[in-house]
Amino acid sequence: MTSLNYCASLLKVMLCTILLASFFPTKSMANKHIIEATVQHNSPFHIPRSHTVKIKDNERTYKLYIKLPKGYKSSANRETDYPVVYLTDAMYTFQIMSGVTRFPMNSKQMAPTIIVGISWELGMQGDSSRVRDYTPTVDKRWHKVTGGADRHLGFLQNKVIPYIEQNYRTDPSQRTYVGNSLGGLFGAYVLLKQPTLFTNYLLGSPSFWWQQQVLLEQFENNKQQLAKLNANVFVGIGALEHNGRGGSSEFDMVGDAQRFSSLLNSLTQAQTGTLNSKILLINEAHHATAFATTAIHGMDWLFNTQRGKSQPKTISLNSHSKQNSKRTEQARSTMEKF
Repeated sequence: MTSLNYCASLLKVMLCTILLASFFPTKSMANKHIIEATVQHNSPFHIPRSHTVKIKDNERTYKLYIKLPKGYKSSANRETDYPVVYLTDAMYTFQIMSGVTRFPMNSKQMAPTIIVGISWELGMQGDSSRVRDYTPTVDKRWHKVTGGADRHLGFLQNKVIPYIEQNYRTDPSQRTYVGNSLGGLFGAYVLLKQPTLFTNYLLGSPSFWWQQQVLLEQFENNKQQLAKLNANVFVGIGALEHNGRGGSSEFDMVGDAQRFSSLLNSLTQAQTGTLNSKILLINEAHHATAFATTAIHGMDWLFNTQRGKSQPKTISLNSHSKQNSKRTEQARSTMEKF
């Protein structure tokens, strides 16, 4: 057979194969369906009952992410004041907290709360804002600005909390602080400096390693003052957050968290106030994965309806009307300042 005849025969075989395949498709091709979907580029996903506002700390501007509980605007709940959960690092903690609490709250296994996330300073690059705002002391070994916790605590106390309490139905006796990593460190700083600002503290993977455990030393040196604490403190830490064999951290964050927990336990035994604390060691979790578990277990410990903790408070209609009028007047005054 000449090469020309061979090529012609091969071409015929290929054509026949293609024709047969078109008449007798394979099983996977025969069962394949075209999936249709409507693409809406201008409709991003949003968290239900949430909105954002901008708030100033002098020359600095931050954003608050605010989520109201289901039924907040219903007439049946118009006399109800809600606990408020304040989150640092809002850009990621707000989504996590909204997600992990939605089912428990909707199924009435967890008391409903208002969730407020506080962003980093708008316009700052990377993590410069959180490193500055959440660290309690200046450490000149860092290239970034540090030691701004005292100012940020003032911003929280004098701007953020008053704004929320002037504009929403809140129960000031049931404020909860939530922070992770450096945010956990900052939460412990708040507990030390302004212990009555919050009733509940949920601290995830707190960075007590900061400047050779300087904050833990301050706690040790202020035991007598802290014995009067009235607070609930939940600490969550990943089991791999240590620098020993099998660990994934540069620091022994597990050991630091356990040291902090032991300190709180010693205060509980000698105190004149009411301090409740719990530490959760999360198996197989490292620094990047521990927070979601900390959030759901911590919120359940604080807001589980069966335990009767941190319930919304219903007040009388007359009292509520007076509070609403006061909120309106305060809100006008506050917005004029902003």
